Amino acid sequence: MDTRAAAALQTGIDRLIRWDASVLVSVRRWEHRWIRRLMKALTRAGDTPGWIVHGLVLAALLESGSHVVALLAAGAGAGTITCQLLKRVCRRARPDAAIAGFAATLENPDVFSFPSGHSTVAFAVGTAIATADPVLGALELTLASAIACSRVVLGAHYPLDVAAGIVLGIGSGLAASWFF
Repeated sequence: MDTRAAAALQTGIDRLIRWDASVLVSVRRWEHRWIRRLMKALTRAGDTPGWIVHGLVLAALLESGSHVVALLAAGAGAGTITCQLLKRVCRRARPDAAIAGFAATLENPDVFSFPSGHSTVAFAVGTAIATADPVLGALELTLASAIACSRVVLGAHYPLDVAAGIVLGIGSGLAASWFF
């Protein structure tokens, strides 16, 4: 790649990163107490204990519960592994560490931001379940979307972290469903 092409590429990446940070800061301006409570609840639903409870509820309520729970576990596992590997390669700092004066609304589980683990796992679970049950999958993907949004609203992730998590999650969910 010649010098001008490399400079143009770097300029484009710099603009994208500035846009990403400006969208995050803009979203945080919408903050209200009830929105923060709802977003924290959604983020907790995307934590490991939330997925365990979710799986137990699905197992209890559905005739095909064991298959759905297996897909949930496989999707969550595949999403977690791929996301954590990519986080260690990319090593993008969290917004509260990279933006002066910015504070996340909650404690982050990890120092790295890219991609969003909550978004990856939520979309991996939703996608894997959607391959077996499209109606339940639609509900799961709606939940996944809400969990992903909560990560930006709470200031834990940049929008591009969440977008990458969604793409990675869909791929992980498809891989998990193929395995089963």
